[in-house]
Amino acid sequence: MNTYYLKKSISRLAAVNILLLFFTQIVVSAPLKVVHSGEWPPYSDQKLPNQGLGIKLVTEIFKKAGYKTELSTDSLIRLLEGTKIGVYDVFATAWYSDQRNEYLQFSNPYLQTSVRFIKRKGSSFAFNGLRELQGYMIGIIAGYAYDPAFDQSRNLLKITERNLIQNLLKLKQGRIDATLGDERVLKHQINQYMPKSMSSYEILDRPLTVSGIHIAVSRANPEHKKIVVDFNKALTAIIEDGSYQKIVDEYNDYIEKPAF
Repeated sequence: MNTYYLKKSISRLAAVNILLLFFTQIVVSAPLKVVHSGEWPPYSDQKLPNQGLGIKLVTEIFKKAGYKTELSTDSLIRLLEGTKIGVYDVFATAWYSDQRNEYLQFSNPYLQTSVRFIKRKGSSFAFNGLRELQGYMIGIIAGYAYDPAFDQSRNLLKITERNLIQNLLKLKQGRIDATLGDERVLKHQINQYMPKSMSSYEILDRPLTVSGIHIAVSRANPEHKKIVVDFNKALTAIIEDGSYQKIVDEYNDYIEKPAF
């Protein structure tokens, strides 16, 4: 091969390497497709600042880890199916289950949720175990999974409604003895839709359940293990530098403040 053709081959090889490097960088820098239901205030809702407390934390943690994110919303059924087949990379506000773990890689919990009972101020209603709830009328939401023992108990008088606000109104009117829900959700719903009514209620100290909120990364993504490891490291980092608590405090102020 003469010098001319040798130089030409080297130039072509260099060009190919540059193109490969370029496309590799595109793949590496491509944003993670992060999805949530958009219907779980104050954790995830497009109407909320930064789409909610959970979404703000997730995007900040990924930013700390060096990832770009692209947010979208979908129904729970569609987003679970989408993460299963790799249409979405990350389910932002996931509760762990063994079934989901088959196709999703879960992070450490970045938030905890506490399901608690709420009663009228001054009521004698108390919660120290399921047996003590017998004889009370308890408002629940249709299809909501509170706790297996509570959900399956046939000894409790559970009155079903379509949403939490209906139960809170019935509680305020004395038509039920108590209702229950995630503590942040209870406070948010009361302050947004029943402003200045919080003094009429009392949220009980003892939780029915405490659960973690995780990100869940599609196992269809070949980098799912690395993404979770990076997320967990960045979560620890923002807790240690104080930025995590700052975000939580900002949203707690928003949650606690009546809408008008």
